[in-house]
Amino acid sequence: MPVSTVTDPSGTRPRDRYRIEDEPRPGALARYAVQPLWPLLAVMFGGSWLAWPWFAWNGAVVGSPTLRREIAWVVAGFAGRAIIVAGILWAATTGLLSRQAIPYALLPLTLWTLAVSYILHSLQSRSFQLYEHYGGTLRNGLMVVMGGYLIRRLLLQSAAAGVWTLLLG
Repeated sequence: MPVSTVTDPSGTRPRDRYRIEDEPRPGALARYAVQPLWPLLAVMFGGSWLAWPWFAWNGAVVGSPTLRREIAWVVAGFAGRAIIVAGILWAATTGLLSRQAIPYALLPLTLWTLAVSYILHSLQSRSFQLYEHYGGTLRNGLMVVMGGYLIRRLLLQSAAAGVWTLLLG
């Protein structure tokens, strides 16, 4: 009897049960995955509106073992941005924050955005290194980063940008 046909009482073969904990489980769309560096650069050039969903997509298509934590950080990132923006707007409208202090009040928003982005990058890096080491190919994300940069510039020039620019980063 060949070894590959041996099954346990549950009907699964031994090699089908073997799994490395950090091993990604790529799906059919894994060919669209990029190095986590590209979404990290996207947050700097395009904003969190582009980068954080891209991190979630990237983790999903490669089958990242930390996907749930990544999605939780994306949700927490947008919620944190909304809370910080609401706090700044409330402080500015009630007079607690002078007009000259508003640029300094925006620093926690930048810090939060970069911290969440770096955490997402760190969560994905190990899985993507394993994926690439065992033959997975990753695409170049430069065109998406450049497109995000151009869209952000157009948005910032728009008169209606205001709060949306703060919220979506």
